[in-house]
Amino acid sequence: MKTFKKYTTRLAIATALLVGITLPAKSQISLDSYYNVDWQFNIPSNNYVDKASGWGMNFDAGWYITPDIAIGTFMSYHTNNQYVDRTVVNISDETAVFTDQQRSLYQLPFGITALYRIIESDWQPYVAMKLGAEYAYTSSYYNIYKSSEDSWGFYMSPEVGVRWYPWNNGVGLHAAAYYSFSTNKSSVMGGELKNPNNFGFRLGLAF
Repeated sequence: MKTFKKYTTRLAIATALLVGITLPAKSQISLDSYYNVDWQFNIPSNNYVDKASGWGMNFDAGWYITPDIAIGTFMSYHTNNQYVDRTVVNISDETAVFTDQQRSLYQLPFGITALYRIIESDWQPYVAMKLGAEYAYTSSYYNIYKSSEDSWGFYMSPEVGVRWYPWNNGVGLHAAAYYSFSTNKSSVMGGELKNPNNFGFRLGLAF
């Protein structure tokens, strides 16, 4: 998982630098489209993990069908971890273990975005709604063992943000705050994941 995140992060940074170098000299690539590459900070609210982390990224692309309304696509991923102190965990009706755990929750939502651009200028505040599917992977490491389960669910996420283009090279800055909800459910080592909710923010580059 760490290797996947490392190479994905390197790819995103290299792509952003390459695009920035080859962009024409103007404040935005095109007023008819937008692209974001973001670092993501996530605060989960569920019974499986509840520790915030910055182990995530977000990718957006969209095209304006009117001067203010855009339809696009998105994908993000995030990992949250939490240590659980020693306790008795019922494995089955006849088996229980006394152990501590290192829990991880990996979320990968993707789908479509509907976006409304409030102002069309170098400052572009917006509101958006994202809908799609989420893949979630829950795992628990205990002693030398590991238990895990994956699941699929429906995903929705309202978002407010702003894109700012302060330079004449086509690269801007992006900031956003979001809330997300999905219908994923799983159960691993006494921990229940049910309809996970998340709050967070994103900081990155806009094109």
